[in-house]
Parts: sequence; structure tokens; C-alpha cells
Amino acid sequence: MLIAGLALIFVALAGLGFLAVGALTGSGRAQSSALRRIADYSTAAARPSVTVSSAPEAASRLGDSPLTRSAVGLMSRVARTGRVEGTLDSRLEAAGFPLRPGEWMLLHVSAAVGASLLLAVLAQGQVAATVLGLLLGLAVPWAVLLAARARREARFLAQLPDTLQLLAGSLTVGHSLPQAMDTVVREAHPPIRGEFNRALVETRLGLAAEDALDGVAERTQSRDFAWVVMAIRIQREVGGNLAELLTSVADTLRERERLRRQVAALSAEGRLSGMILGALPVVFAGYLLLARPEYIDPLFSTPLGIGLLGLGVLSLGAGGVWMAKLIRVDV
Repeated sequence: MLIAGLALIFVALAGLGFLAVGALTGSGRAQSSALRRIADYSTAAARPSVTVSSAPEAASRLGDSPLTRSAVGLMSRVARTGRVEGTLDSRLEAAGFPLRPGEWMLLHVSAAVGASLLLAVLAQGQVAATVLGLLLGLAVPWAVLLAARARREARFLAQLPDTLQLLAGSLTVGHSLPQAMDTVVREAHPPIRGEFNRALVETRLGLAAEDALDGVAERTQSRDFAWVVMAIRIQREVGGNLAELLTSVADTLRERERLRRQVAALSAEGRLSGMILGALPVVFAGYLLLARPEYIDPLFSTPLGIGLLGLGVLSLGAGGVWMAKLIRVDV
């Protein structure tokens, strides 16, 4: 029975590995002629090329098998029915993940099932271990998504003052706003380079520069850049020196970034303490489930244990929220 369970776990993890590799590498199919014409708007080869995925490409990110396509389609319908497709799409874009909501949900469900099966086999069929694995499989992908989103947002904010200074310098020498955006595409680093590259292509397809930059603010969910776009809109309507405006905004954002890093350094000890205190009960419970399941089994098999477990979860959640409020400082 144990060997069969381990074989099942191996097959499930192998499938998840293939799905993850496919999601990260994407497909290498050729673009259609229409998509090539759109990509030509990114101009010279020295510039970062525009990658536009067709529908077949997007469908093949997790594999081309009929089963995978059916599973992705089912998850997409579930996301649309639950009205979470738009939210998932915006969060995936903010994190920089090249996945559609249906593909993300398929990976999410696969991770939950794989983790629950793995812990069930390791704990020799304990129901508590299966439930714990399911909860971990549901929580860890969200934690990874939120961490990737926060990391990408931090890099975007750190690069934003220099990007605005580069825009201001291009405008000072007589370039237009789209030409200044082109300079950013050639000189900046990811993630700003990719976002401005997409905005530049949109302007060449007829979208106003302010609207294209507004799309950057929406995709990155950056409040600071939304203020920058608002300032650009006001300047374009009432007139004035846009280069001086961007220089002033860049100085302000640079000072805010310095203050944000100082606050992060001062609150590092509190954040580390909160993470350790929050993870300690979960890690210790997982250890007991694997090493001495009879010690922790009453928590899941008796009414008193279930009540105490619920009280502990509520207390842990309340303490985590309280600790997060204490160490969070908005800059």
C-alpha cells in the first residue's frame, strides 16, 4: 500500500513539474503574420522585442494534450462563473506571471492535491495530515504569488525615480513623450523596461501616451506611478514644462523610496519575529503529525480538541494581523 501511494505521489509530482516547466518557459511556436506585424512596431533589433502570444500559444503553456486543454478550459469557466477571473488576471499581471487565470487555478488545484497526497502517504493515511497538506497546497501558491507581486512592485518603485529622470532628460533635449518612452525602453531594466515597451507599442497602435501609461499603472498596481500619470495628464491639458514636473516628481519619489527603505530596515526585527512566531505552531504541528501522530490526533478526533484547535487558529490569525499592523508604516 505504501509503495503504491509513493508511486501515485511520484506521478502527481512529475505531472506538476512538467506543468511548472511549461508555465515558466512558455511555448516556442511561431507567431502568425498579423502578430509579427504588430511586433514590428518595436522597431530595431537592438531594442527589446515585443512578445505577443496568440491563443494557441497561450493554450500550450501548460502542454498541448487534450486533457490539459480541457482542464484549463474547465478552470477558466469556473473562474468566470465565480467572478474571480478579472481579479486573478490583474494579480498575475502585477506579479509578472505569464499565466492566464485558468492555468493558474489548474496549477493551484494540482498543488493542493499533490501536497495532500504526499502528506497522507508520509503520515500513513492520517486524516489530519491530509487536511494539513490540502491547506498548505492551497495557501503556498497564494503566498508565492503575493511574494512575487511584492518583489516586482518593490523593484518597480526602486527604478521609478531614475526612470522619471530619464524621461525628463529626453524631454529636455526636445524629444516627444513617445520618444522619451522609447529611450526608457532602451536604457531601463526590467520590470520597467517591459512595461514601457508594451506601452510604447500601444501608442504606436493609436492609443494616447497618457492612456498607455495609465495601463502601466493599472498592471503594476503602483499608486506612485498612477500619481505620475495624473500629473502628466494635467500638464498635457493645462500646459507647462513637463521635464521640470517629472524632475520634481522624481526627487519626491526618490526621497520617499529612501524613507521606505529606512522604515523597512528599522522594522526588520519585528517582521522576522512575527514570521517566526506565526510559523512555529504550524511547523511544530507538522512535525508531530509525521513523528508522533498519536500526540496530536485528539485535536482532530475529539470535540474538545477541535474546539481548542479552532480557538488556536483564531488566536494565531488575530495575533498575525495585530503584529502586521504594528510593524506596517505607510510611506
